[in-house]
Amino acid sequence: MPVDGSDLAERGLPPGAWVAGRLGAELHHVTARVSRDERWWYEGYTARLAARYPGTTAHLSDAHDVAGAILATARDLDPCLVCLGTHGRSRQAAVMGSTFAAVAARGVAPLLAAGPRAVPHTDEEAARIVVCLDGHSMAEQALPLAAAWARRLGMRLSLVTASDPVLVADEDLAGEVRYGPTGDPGTYLDELKSRPVLAGLEVDAVVLWALSYPHVAIGEALDRHPAALVVTTSHARRGLARAALGSEAARIVHRSPAPVLVQPASRG
Repeated sequence: MPVDGSDLAERGLPPGAWVAGRLGAELHHVTARVSRDERWWYEGYTARLAARYPGTTAHLSDAHDVAGAILATARDLDPCLVCLGTHGRSRQAAVMGSTFAAVAARGVAPLLAAGPRAVPHTDEEAARIVVCLDGHSMAEQALPLAAAWARRLGMRLSLVTASDPVLVADEDLAGEVRYGPTGDPGTYLDELKSRPVLAGLEVDAVVLWALSYPHVAIGEALDRHPAALVVTTSHARRGLARAALGSEAARIVHRSPAPVLVQPASRG
């Protein structure tokens, strides 16, 4: 869990601690850009964090490349899940150097993102994992990850897609292929439910028909029916192309009331 003394970074601590508790994992904090003159302050700061989250280990680095320091620590601790607090706002925010975007663009492992609204939901009603799908095959790469977490945490799965009926009709006219051969979101989700990767899990499917952006419809649905975790796929890439992270995946992180597990998509 990267920390730097800011409230933004510390948003990742409660979800990270919750996941560690459920998985029986160790907690580690990593702080980069720690100069020799500042080290005494960060040692006191991480000691205070360890008092709030007992059993944690602090890693202080003088590296100026924050994303590089985070990924290097994660490699040293492998297997490891990186949990970050982030605004997860817009395409521009990603280009301007968001730590989350930089880590996502350079790494290949899933990341746990805690946006400004995210809090762990621990009640039985919220014991589910929501998988966000947009009708494209790339988004389906999140299914094996979500299934593995659902089995490990003993939770049910909800496959969710948010569709604007006007846009779906326009895409059909333009020849864009979404939602499988039929182009129908409901039929598409029903087909996904029957895939072997989800065998043995309790799975439901929901189409959110709304004249709004997907992240808005998904966020409002999560407000009404909480989830422990949201899973989505990111299209982050290197350089300025990493701004792809700042599209719908980043907006979901920003709007979601639950932590979001982001699966970097592969185009291979």
